[in-house]
Amino acid sequence: MRNTTFLLIILLLGLLSSCTDGFENLNTDKKHPQEVTAAVIFTNVEIELADQISTPNVNNNIWRLMAQYWTERSYRDEANYDIVNRTIPDYIFQVYYEMLYDLQDATEIIKAEDLEEPGLAEKEINRANRLAIIDLINVFIYQRLVDIFGNVPYTESLDPSNYTPAYDDAQEIYTKIISKARSAVATLDDTEGSFDTADLIYNGDVTSWIKFGNSLLVKLGIGIADGPLSALGQSTVEEAYANVFTSMSDGAYFPYQGSLPYTNPLYKELVLTGRHDFIMVSGMVTFMTDQADPRLDNYFEDLDGILTDYGASGGSYGSKVHYNSSIDDPDFKGFLLTYDELQFYLAEAAARGWDVGSQTAEDYFIEGVTSSIVDWGGTTTEAEHYLTENPYSSYESWQEAIGTQAWVAMYTRGFIGYTFYRRLDYPTILILPPSPPTGVDEVPTRFTYPVNEQTLNAANYAAASEAIGGDYLTTRLFWDIH
Repeated sequence: MRNTTFLLIILLLGLLSSCTDGFENLNTDKKHPQEVTAAVIFTNVEIELADQISTPNVNNNIWRLMAQYWTERSYRDEANYDIVNRTIPDYIFQVYYEMLYDLQDATEIIKAEDLEEPGLAEKEINRANRLAIIDLINVFIYQRLVDIFGNVPYTESLDPSNYTPAYDDAQEIYTKIISKARSAVATLDDTEGSFDTADLIYNGDVTSWIKFGNSLLVKLGIGIADGPLSALGQSTVEEAYANVFTSMSDGAYFPYQGSLPYTNPLYKELVLTGRHDFIMVSGMVTFMTDQADPRLDNYFEDLDGILTDYGASGGSYGSKVHYNSSIDDPDFKGFLLTYDELQFYLAEAAARGWDVGSQTAEDYFIEGVTSSIVDWGGTTTEAEHYLTENPYSSYESWQEAIGTQAWVAMYTRGFIGYTFYRRLDYPTILILPPSPPTGVDEVPTRFTYPVNEQTLNAANYAAASEAIGGDYLTTRLFWDIH
């Protein structure tokens, strides 16, 4: 990655970014996107996506709390599932749709390119590759929106003349984005390039994007493994599994840098602010301690400190167990989709009897755990010992084995860990905090819709709420049937 690329992005952030309260602002002209290149817009989306996934800022991202990896020390509203006070759903809704608008702008710019001789065929392939990669990021974002809220705007969501888009059925969205991802993967041609250095994740390498696309399809398929779309989930996984990531190095990471302004948001929020908001949860630390997990020292520091139950008052920061300081290094990588995550999806597919090759669910499970341990600084010997003491067969069900170990492995990737928990109902150590909102008697299963949607898009909000069974934290999404 070149610093000049980042400098260009910083100069253009003011042009590309906007703060909005609702769809009527999201649908305004984005400062004439034809004045910038599609490559600049694409780079900006990669940065915004990685930052949104990585940040621990409680106004923007509380998934580490929702997964009960961390808890709050003093200001405990978010750990107790108050997501309305800071209008967290509003921000998440807004920032993801802004990214989708930017991707649409980039698509329109690419389609309008004048491809002149010589090398027309190569240019057409390059253009098709760039459009397909944009489609994959589009799918990645929409899956997160559906898995956060349920029904969301899709068909009408990016129409600049429609300030009050209808909400599409979540099942239909999944069906459409799977089709879009399949088409994108089929289009990608690794004989030509794509975004080159403007692509900060894979540096324009199309082969890597093909692996990403197939891995994303596996994730999509497993996402609907339970419920009315399970047959589509199975066929999606079985078609894609043979061409997925084959090692941790294949994963989609964002390469944060060691100096401002290119650092991981964890560094900005946990170090530069001087705040000490987060402490470690007794449930996870105790579980990993009891299992003699070799990642314990990689995840946490000051393990002789006092443990705090999730959502409870924390007291003095210095007396507590803390996250490992490597997590707030400025160049700590950002995670989008990784090999160890994929192995747990494939383990689940095999456990369901789906055709994902000769490897068994236990084989994929072992690979997922081992890859996680090694990636966090452990050794294969440590992994082998850990799995000998805590084998796949020691769990009462495959759901418990995969759900529990995937949750442990996804530490810092709060939304993924939380989603494994929602789908498989493991681990069982997640608890209800002491002061949840009225009517919340279990760990939430979704985010409520943005407050602004209730006033700015009231009719469609009401229809969507009724369609999913009510706009509540405990409403189960269509794939959450347990």
